[in-house]
Amino acid sequence: MVKQIGASDLSTPPDTYLFALARVGNCLATIGSDDALRLFDPALRTVASAQPRNAGLSCLKAFSDNAFATAGRDGIIRLFDSRAKQAAQLSEPQGRSISALACHGHVIAAGTESDKEGLGDVSVLLYDTRNPATPLRNYAESHTDTITQLAFHPSQPNVLLSGSTDGLVSLFDTNQAEEEDALQQVLNPRSAVHCAGFLTADQAYVLTMDEQFLIYPLQEPAEGTEPAPAVDFGDLRPKLGCTYVIDMLRQPDGQPVVACGQHEQQTLSLVPLLGSPPWNFGQSVQLPGAHGEEIVRDVLLAEDRAHSCGEDGHVRVWKW
Repeated sequence: MVKQIGASDLSTPPDTYLFALARVGNCLATIGSDDALRLFDPALRTVASAQPRNAGLSCLKAFSDNAFATAGRDGIIRLFDSRAKQAAQLSEPQGRSISALACHGHVIAAGTESDKEGLGDVSVLLYDTRNPATPLRNYAESHTDTITQLAFHPSQPNVLLSGSTDGLVSLFDTNQAEEEDALQQVLNPRSAVHCAGFLTADQAYVLTMDEQFLIYPLQEPAEGTEPAPAVDFGDLRPKLGCTYVIDMLRQPDGQPVVACGQHEQQTLSLVPLLGSPPWNFGQSVQLPGAHGEEIVRDVLLAEDRAHSCGEDGHVRVWKW
């Protein structure tokens, strides 16, 4: 049985939402609605904090073995080491808000937020942190609304996936400078993308903002044949007995897990995704009490425990 073994507000001000978690080594980090980055150890002891001016933090990712990347409404990507000391800074050329990040090696991908819906309004940018003055790539013609998700391919780091509220998921070969050459495949879940990523080397998953879940084959179809259709699970809420879906997570052994929440029952559920293919859902693990009636915003899994954060302003530790 899963038990909650710790909880802390990390000295956040009242009414602060905590909405993202990341981990490098034995150091964890969270960002919240007070625009602060907080670092803490697995037992929830605060290590350090930073509050960049005018940050409007919205994104947090692990960057390296000892550094985190943050970004937000001020259009600046900041790298912080495990003491919350700023190590580097990269800027969006037009000062646009950054709404998504992904990191691999010394490369950072950033997606921008839309001010007005239309072609050329948003970009998928790639930066080399060894030469941070200007982006390596600027793909500005493939999406027409806010970029919500970025992910690098697990074994081909030149392949980048982007999802958007325009209802499209794009796959780019970032070795190609010209966007027309770089765009390799477009997936169309027909609804704003909440999260997306690579399920396997040749399959991608998409979860939309209305909780529709799809798995797409990525391999090229044989000449003269139609591509294989997506596996469409429909709305996950009745299938998983939840009121909202948080994200697709990975257990340390690589097993994919869907994290979802239930307001009335005040539970957080972790539901394994089994098979390859056909895919189906396994027995869920319940984290009772969750974050009360507040929404759980992010979950990190470790060997025998999980950390969660939510709109109650707390990070909680669970052990099984």
